[in-house]
Amino acid sequence: MTRRFSLLVADRPDVLLRVCGLLLRRRATVGTLSYGPARHPGWARLDLELTVDERHGRGLEERLAGLVDVRDVAELRAPAAPAPALH
Repeated sequence: MTRRFSLLVADRPDVLLRVCGLLLRRRATVGTLSYGPARHPGWARLDLELTVDERHGRGLEERLAGLVDVRDVAELRAPAAPAPALH
């Protein structure tokens, strides 16, 4: 299953290392990773798109949020397909 997350993290190199270590332990394959400064000084936005099987993906959002120096985690869901137009 593919899952997308957006994290607000402390802007330090060890935070990215810890997040990647957690993903390795949960056997997640990283499809895309984007890291850049956030609006607030000292914080960065980390966007991830992961492929992980259901068994290892259970509780992933909570585990990401439990890491030190992670301030916020949001799982991004794909928008539902639009309903067909009735004529």
